Amino acid sequence: MSSYDWSQFHVHMYYLAPLEDVFRRFATASGLESFYIGSAEHTAPDGTRRGRDELVQSGDAYQWQYVHDFGHGGTFIDVEPFRLVRFTFGDMTVSVRFKQVEGATEVDLHQTGCATEDPDRAWQHMNCRSCWVYFLTNLRSVFATGVDLRDRDHPEWNDSVSIGWKAATNAG
Repeated sequence: MSSYDWSQFHVHMYYLAPLEDVFRRFATASGLESFYIGSAEHTAPDGTRRGRDELVQSGDAYQWQYVHDFGHGGTFIDVEPFRLVRFTFGDMTVSVRFKQVEGATEVDLHQTGCATEDPDRAWQHMNCRSCWVYFLTNLRSVFATGVDLRDRDHPEWNDSVSIGWKAATNAG
């Protein structure tokens, strides 16, 4: 695996839902809150807050708070309605592309900028990737059954920052 590029990854997922509906889940505060973020606030470059169901636009700022005790802000770099949502994610960039494919909607999430000089780059890469797989799978559940898999009553049991990663303990 010495040639593996730890600086980026793709996650593909398909949804039996109209492209417009899938796109809105990534491009509105209410959509993001339905499967990913605990609360989202989006602000236009002039400081005006976007409505919960209003599509974000290129240059908008965001402030997201997850279900557990973690939040961050960033910027929507590019938004092409019903085709692309690209945003900053710390020092990284996430691009989400949408395409209608044989009665389904394909989502291609591409995250770039994972630390390459950092000795923990594999952890950052794998953790981010596993989190996106979790949330994109959650969106499939929301579309298919209406069930949000996030445990809002016990967020510490399955926080998105450590999905699949549990620190070793000295307990028996």
